[in-house]
Amino acid sequence: MARIRLASDEECAVRNSRLAERGVSRAEAYTQFVPNMGRLLSIRPEIGVPFGELFGVLMVEPGGLTRTQREMIAIVASRANRCHY
Repeated sequence: MARIRLASDEECAVRNSRLAERGVSRAEAYTQFVPNMGRLLSIRPEIGVPFGELFGVLMVEPGGLTRTQREMIAIVASRANRCHY
């Protein structure tokens, strides 16, 4: 059970439409299932939208590492920090 209020499905749909309007294509990934992290970020769009854009730059855009390598680094860092996300 969450200790803080998470966004409803309707609030998440609004967030996704705002992201899509800004050209953030990954918003489509959250239309079927919105994980708790996405729900949490939907509560504060002024933080959640830029966070989503930063995530896109760090994880999706071309760079020195493949997407798989980036995901592996995120998994190892999360595990080291005992983060469940």
